[in-house]
Amino acid sequence: MSHTFETQIGGRTLTIETGKLARLAGGAVTVRYGDTLVLGTANRSDPRPGLDFFPLTVEFEERMYAAGKIPGGFIKREARASEAATLAARLTDRPIRPLFPEGYKDDIQLVITVLSTDQENEPDILGTVAASAALTISEIPFAGPVGAVRIGRIDGEFVVNPTFSQLADSELDLIVSGTRDAIMMVEAGAKLLPEDVMAEAILFGHRALQPLIDIQEDLRQAAGKTKSTPFLEAGTGTVLDFTKAVAEGGEFVVVDVETTGTDPKMADLVEIAAVKVKGGKIVDRWSSLVNPGRPILGHQMHGITDADVKKAPKPADAAQQAVKFIGDALVVGHSVGFDLGFIEAALDDGTHFEQGRYLDTLVIAREGYPDLENYKLPTLSSFFGIELAQAHRAAPDAEATANLLIWFGNDLPGRIDALREGISTSVRANRTGGDAKALLEAARRAARVSKNLYNLVYKKTCRQLALDEGIRMDGRGLTELRQISVDVGLLPRAHGSGLFTRGETQVLTIATLGASSDVQRIDTISPKTEKRYLHHYNFPPYSTGENKPMRGPSRRDIGHGNLAERALIPVLPKQEDFPYVIRLVSECLSSNGSTSMASTCGSTLALMDAGVPISAPVAGAAMGLISEPDGRFVVLTDILGKEDSVGDMDFKVTGTSDGITALQMDIKVQGINEAIIRAGLQQALAARLEILAKMTEVMPHAREGMSDFAPRIVTIKINPEKIREIIGKGGSMIRKIQEETSTEINVEDDGSVEIAAVSGENSRKAIQWIESLTRDVEIGSLYLGKVTRIMGFGAFVEILPGKEGLVRIGELADYHVPTVEDVVSVGDEVMVVVTEVDRQGRINLSRKAAMQRHLAKEPV
Repeated sequence: MSHTFETQIGGRTLTIETGKLARLAGGAVTVRYGDTLVLGTANRSDPRPGLDFFPLTVEFEERMYAAGKIPGGFIKREARASEAATLAARLTDRPIRPLFPEGYKDDIQLVITVLSTDQENEPDILGTVAASAALTISEIPFAGPVGAVRIGRIDGEFVVNPTFSQLADSELDLIVSGTRDAIMMVEAGAKLLPEDVMAEAILFGHRALQPLIDIQEDLRQAAGKTKSTPFLEAGTGTVLDFTKAVAEGGEFVVVDVETTGTDPKMADLVEIAAVKVKGGKIVDRWSSLVNPGRPILGHQMHGITDADVKKAPKPADAAQQAVKFIGDALVVGHSVGFDLGFIEAALDDGTHFEQGRYLDTLVIAREGYPDLENYKLPTLSSFFGIELAQAHRAAPDAEATANLLIWFGNDLPGRIDALREGISTSVRANRTGGDAKALLEAARRAARVSKNLYNLVYKKTCRQLALDEGIRMDGRGLTELRQISVDVGLLPRAHGSGLFTRGETQVLTIATLGASSDVQRIDTISPKTEKRYLHHYNFPPYSTGENKPMRGPSRRDIGHGNLAERALIPVLPKQEDFPYVIRLVSECLSSNGSTSMASTCGSTLALMDAGVPISAPVAGAAMGLISEPDGRFVVLTDILGKEDSVGDMDFKVTGTSDGITALQMDIKVQGINEAIIRAGLQQALAARLEILAKMTEVMPHAREGMSDFAPRIVTIKINPEKIREIIGKGGSMIRKIQEETSTEINVEDDGSVEIAAVSGENSRKAIQWIESLTRDVEIGSLYLGKVTRIMGFGAFVEILPGKEGLVRIGELADYHVPTVEDVVSVGDEVMVVVTEVDRQGRINLSRKAAMQRHLAKEPV
């Protein structure tokens, strides 16, 4: 059944439809805005064994038929994703990724296909809406929906979803994505906007996307599937939940089940046991056999037979008794997912133990005691001296697990508290001058916990120190920049180069200038067909001290390069003032946070070193965030790589001293508020001004001249009707000029001729050649020509390249000439005067008239 919903966005109708296309997908919708139409689908598959991350993939598929085009090239079909498609996929991935449950490991694939584009309404934000709507109506657990809008600013007014043509007049290109209550992602390019205007634009965008949330919720009510949340395994964080609950005197109920198999959908529950623990002691016990209602096949490991369970309660009744015994206590099990899976299956009423309600002694043991041989219950019981009366029976197993939990409760909290204190001491030592590394290593060795648990405690401790004491993990204050160094002109043959180092982050950017023929041609569904300014970002594995395959730019590389590219667009000279194609390449040599911002700074230096007359230098810094549910937060200036991983936000802002040129914000929690946005922008401004001061100490402005190895471009104008004279038959003439003068020549339809050459002399030769080709022959003018052919009635003389005239035998001299050969030969250079150009364009010349002019000038 098809469902269609409409809403008004930016004064135009946006339509979402489901049930018509891609019906076998987990969720599928089409979103139409104007004549731009995208299909969004969402699908899941079971998690892959051993996966330690959330495998979400977002694909943005541009189809050339959407714009009425046939792909270029020999194959004539779409191949790898374009740069624009990669950036569009990232725009969808970034706001959606944080909205899945923590620990969720199902394979999720979102595919956005552009079916039609009017080349006015951009499909990128529609892709985000389509992906969110597909997830919203699917069975996939998702804390959305998410809306996305583009905001422009034209004549001082904000515009919602400006068209492609309107963006040309806009001083802002801002994309805001968010949920009902919070902003999830911001991406912007701007023409030197002040911080307060940018903040208002972001908040305006969040208000503008609310109708998109409404329409998706209406869609969910009409066509949404029941959400299917799988059991989420207890993670490393549950170890800290356990130690906190112990400290607070919390109550635990240890459960254990015996079954006829491992799959709750196939096997039967035959025994349940539960043991209640409080205050470090066992305070109650409960157990029951279970009658599965069908024969117990074979000889089971637990030894329970049909006779044993004959008078036992049914699975649902036994499970209900277990749930009643558990009450509000934390549920604990050894491989607790196995136990709870069978209890939920026995209840068969939709009961689901939510994440945060359960702990796993297997996880606690693995994370707290990482060097054991294995983590089976008999092994752990033996190692910790705990009695296991009878293995593979519910009551003894639950009793042993409860005693194991008590042992952990007596040992782990103290070790973790000591680790926290050791980490805090080492972080403070960064500020006081102590040996922070040695202190941290000593704390790690004393704790004897797993790498995952150590990293988690380190993360939480550093967050708390920043919130409570304003101390960061490297000892800096909240607004303090790392040490900065700047250098230019490092590469002898490059047209321009700049090295920017901030702390352990180092980026070398190289500028190359080219002629207009070096422009990048774009074969996509976008109306934009070429780029004259390019920025490429490379992140080799050695920059982080790692070994990885190098297989071309990743999505991250493309995204970081695009951000640095957008940052400098507002300060670049206009094409008519600087007719060069500009390519910047940022090589990340060392990375410890914010290489994209270092690339922006390095790009400014490289451009100025190359002599590109930018209107103002641009710098950038990345802000981080540490926030708590109670509303407390701190913004961190110039974040480290580790601070990025432990924080809640990555907020990158670039600009000049006068305003913002680009902005990118990624949120790792479920949204941020206005106060955080305004604080982040103001802190970024202060950092940017400090960085600009460092950069301008070394390079206050662009060099007056360009590198000796950069091409010099001269542009001349000719009569457009003369273009064919320069090109020649099949391009023969222009190739000849380029080869003989070592220049590169580009001719535009309006008669503009661009000559690019490293040598000024070569450039002058090409200009003279072109001018001679396009100059009109003037009657009465004197020319030095070359004899090309001799006939009985006269000689043909080339007076301009490709232009011949006839000197009749009577015009060869001021005396009688018996034969042409008596006066001239082929290849001779002679002075001639143009006497006539007839209606057919034929040129008549006279050598006699030239001789008479010469005699008239001689002194008597």
